[in-house]
Amino acid sequence: MIRFSLVLTAALFPFAATAETQLERLEVISEQMNDAMFDAMIRMVENEGGNPEPLREKVPDSAWNDEYRDAGACMLDRFTEASSAGAVDDMLDKMEAFIPQLANMDLDAMGQDNDFLPEGISEDFSIQVNEECGLTDLMLDRMEQSGFMAAMMQSMAGN
Repeated sequence: MIRFSLVLTAALFPFAATAETQLERLEVISEQMNDAMFDAMIRMVENEGGNPEPLREKVPDSAWNDEYRDAGACMLDRFTEASSAGAVDDMLDKMEAFIPQLANMDLDAMGQDNDFLPEGISEDFSIQVNEECGLTDLMLDRMEQSGFMAAMMQSMAGN
């Protein structure tokens, strides 16, 4: 019985290490992509003649905390269940490779032709998972609490 437990533990360890590595990767990627998204929103307001300063002052913190990590782990688990660990790794690879392109990209370009979803994961399923795991609400809450959302609405009001 002890031997079986050791074999089981040894067999599961690589998956646990992979999941942790995927979560750490997702955290870094998400933080960088959120920062790029906020920068793009500020550039959009500026390009359309709005005042970007209130937005710059209200940019929410993109750093993950335990709530974000729980939500991210939930998302990764759901994606892995619906696809595979390898497909999730491929998704993270594509996202990491895309980050350098974000610096001068506008919001429209960020959303076009950038399908990072793992094989077998639809956009609808991804949206559902993000909502169920809480990632969407966490970001919206931060945007609301920081005042960024209100500043964005105010900056765009005259345009």
